[in-house]
Amino acid sequence: MLSAKPWKPLSVVRLLLLLFFCLCTGALAGGVIRHFTGSGSAGETSLFSLILSILSFHGAALVLISLFLREEHIGWSDAFGFSTPERGHALLMSLLVACIVLPIGWLLQSASAEALNTLADNFSRFNLRAEEQQIVQVLKTTTSWSYRICLGITAILLAPAAEELLFRGILYPTVKQSGYPRLALWGTSMVFALIHLNLATFLPLTFLAVVLTLLYERTNNLLAPITVHSLFNAANFGLLYLQQIPAK
Repeated sequence: MLSAKPWKPLSVVRLLLLLFFCLCTGALAGGVIRHFTGSGSAGETSLFSLILSILSFHGAALVLISLFLREEHIGWSDAFGFSTPERGHALLMSLLVACIVLPIGWLLQSASAEALNTLADNFSRFNLRAEEQQIVQVLKTTTSWSYRICLGITAILLAPAAEELLFRGILYPTVKQSGYPRLALWGTSMVFALIHLNLATFLPLTFLAVVLTLLYERTNNLLAPITVHSLFNAANFGLLYLQQIPAK
């Protein structure tokens, strides 16, 4: 079982408000810069917007969580179980879970995209057709290796760490310890899926988040869900890159 966390609900709310402020500031800054520069290709503009959104959310989340832990007078290892004796077992379990989650996630995403496209064909007044995530669109338009490496590092390392620390490490225990275990599991999982702003990925990401939460409960070590999340993103990123290589 997951060990109790000393998070104060008001401190968590303040963390979320600060993170929301950073996100809004990043979006506003990006809009202002694009308005006044008005230069660069569409691909470069999309990449710039993506990097700015990454820094204003994932980058800000890591900084704010660090300050949050300092305020709570607790270190990273104690806060998230990084140094538990069963660390090796947790990592092995995460590899097994990743192998199970990946094909199920792909099937759910394919089914979601097909369902959305069917609804869009039958109800043309609603714009429900499945669209690709922004990072996928940017990866397809950019030809620069430096940009691709930047996107890969973000998807495989930065995003899993920041999102797992926030959703599984802080939000989930806070809601659960407030007396709402089911809301903690399903609520944080659905919010996690919603922040990716893509209808086609909502179902597979909700499924992923539920599995990651249960894995954290089982191992009491946040390295396990971080590892699965990273492997999930790495597999999708690699598959997407292979699709961009022209057949000979």
